[in-house]
Amino acid sequence: MKYSELNVLEINKISYIVKEKQPSLFKQICIFIGQLFYYTFLIHFKYKALPANYKGLLFFGVSLNNRRSLEPIINNVKNDTYLYLNNHVTDVHKRRAWWHSIPYLFSLIKLYKKSNKEDKALILKYFTRLWTTYGLYKIAGEMLDKYKVKVLVLANDHNDINRCLIFNALEKGIKTVYVQHASVKRGFPKLDFTYSFLDGKESLEKYLYDGKPKGEVYLSGGVRFDSLYDKIVKRNYETQRIGIAINMLDDFEKIKSLCLFLKNNNYNDLILRPHPRYQHLNSEWLINNNISISNPKEESSFDFISKIDFMISNESAIHLDASIMYCPTVLYNMSDNKVLDDYNFVKNNLVKLANTEDELLKFIKNPKDVMPTKEVLQYYNASSNSHLEGKLGITIARFLELVCQGKEKQFDKESGFVKNSVLFHEIDDSFAK
Repeated sequence: MKYSELNVLEINKISYIVKEKQPSLFKQICIFIGQLFYYTFLIHFKYKALPANYKGLLFFGVSLNNRRSLEPIINNVKNDTYLYLNNHVTDVHKRRAWWHSIPYLFSLIKLYKKSNKEDKALILKYFTRLWTTYGLYKIAGEMLDKYKVKVLVLANDHNDINRCLIFNALEKGIKTVYVQHASVKRGFPKLDFTYSFLDGKESLEKYLYDGKPKGEVYLSGGVRFDSLYDKIVKRNYETQRIGIAINMLDDFEKIKSLCLFLKNNNYNDLILRPHPRYQHLNSEWLINNNISISNPKEESSFDFISKIDFMISNESAIHLDASIMYCPTVLYNMSDNKVLDDYNFVKNNLVKLANTEDELLKFIKNPKDVMPTKEVLQYYNASSNSHLEGKLGITIARFLELVCQGKEKQFDKESGFVKNSVLFHEIDDSFAK
C-alpha cells in the first residue's frame, strides 16, 4: 500500500461523533513539534523480548479502561504464552511514527482540498491526529511483524493506534479479537474483527447501524464486570451517601450548584468522581465544602459505586456500571449541552432522566423507582443472571487458547453459547441446568 493513499479519515472515523473541543490549528502544530522533541530525546523505546512459550497471542490495551477489561482475561491465560502491551508511550514507537509522518503533510493537504465541507472541517479540527496516523499505520504493521502476531486482542475499536493495528491485521491475515470495554454510541466504526465479544444486544444494534460485522459476534456480557461481583453491597435503598460522577462536558459551576442543592436538602455525604481527563476540577472548593473525591486513577468505578447509595451523572457509561451493581442512578445534566441520550439509557429504561432539581430530589427520596428490570439489564449485559456471570475472564481466556490452536469451533459447545444467526452467538443458559 502507498501510505500517501491511506484513508486517514476512515481510520479516525470516531472523530465524526466526538464532541471534544480541540486546540486551534496553530496550537496543534506547536503540540506536534513538542511531541516530536519529547519522543525523540526524552523517551527510550525498545521492543519487548518475546516470552519463552509465546504462541503469537498479543494483548494491546494502553488506556486504564482497556486494561481493566483485558486483565480478567490475561490473568487466566497461561504464563509465558502471550505478550501484553499496555503503555502508549513506551510500548508504541512514537518517535518513528512522528518522524515518518512528516513527509505526508502534503498528502493530508491534498486530501483536504478534495474533501467535502464536513470532512474539511474535520481535518482542520483534528489536523495533527490525522497527520500522525500515516506514521502510526506504518509502525503498527512493524509491531505485528516484529512480535510475530497470530492473534491480536484489543479492548478498543476506535482510537488511531488501535484502528491502525486492526487494518494492518486485516491485510496480513492475522486473527483479531475485540473485547468491549465500555458502552458505545451509534456511529462507532463497524466491527472489523474476526471475533467480537460484546456486552449484549443493545451494543450489537448500535454497531449494526454502521454495517454488518466482518466476523462473528458473541453476546457474552462485559468482561469488565467480572470484578464487581464481590463488590456488590446489600442495599436497603435508603439514600445517605450520594456519588456524583462527572465527565469532560460538565461545567464545574453547575456541579457546585448541584452539590449545594443536595447539602441544602440534608444530603451532606457526597463523593465526587471526575473523569480521568477532566481538567476543571476545583479540589480546594470541594475540600472546603467537605465533599470527598474519588480518584479514577486509583479507584475503579466499581469500588466507587460500592461506597454509595445513589449516583448522579450526566450522559456516561458509568450509569451501566451502577445499574449492574444494583445502585440507583439518575441522568442529570451538568453542562450547557442538550441531553442527547446517545447511549439510549433513558430510551431503553435503564436510567431515569431528571430534568429539574425537584425531579432529581424526588428520585433520591424514592430510589427503588429508579431501578431497571432484569430484562433490561440482560439487554445491556447478556451475562446478568446467567451461568457465565462473573466468569467471562476465564471463558474468553479459554476461547483464545482454542483460537491459537485453530480449534475455536468447539468453544460454543464447551461454554454454553448457541449460534442464533449468521452474525451472532448468544448465551444458552439451559447449558447450566
